[in-house]
Amino acid sequence: MKALGTHIVCELSGCDPEVLTDVDAVRDMMIGAAKAANATVMEVAFHRFEPQGVSGVVVLAESHISIHTWPELGYAAMDFYTCGDHTDPWLACEHAAKALRAQSTITSEVKRGVLQSADRRFTHVLTRDHDTRVLSA
Repeated sequence: MKALGTHIVCELSGCDPEVLTDVDAVRDMMIGAAKAANATVMEVAFHRFEPQGVSGVVVLAESHISIHTWPELGYAAMDFYTCGDHTDPWLACEHAAKALRAQSTITSEVKRGVLQSADRRFTHVLTRDHDTRVLSA
């Protein structure tokens, strides 16, 4: 199936609360995830909430990686969306899980920009749903 991009939606549970509330650590992890995916970082924007939590996005030449954290729950919601054949968003997802010290992940993969018809309408296709992994520390 020919698609313009791959979008991974990832739930990371059992993460280190100290990392999840540290905006610098989250930013560094996200830039590292982009590099792991062989993507090109264009811009970054992050915000630390009070008393805790971080939201951020890394804009890539190939699309984006985003995060929102709940340190009090040890949880992070992340999206990894890349276009092109030279990037691998799964490598970014694995990098993030390790850096956040996640105990488990649940992911769904969506192929985006799939040409649906001759009149140039595009759709998306869910290609991997609820891939659950329990990670070792």
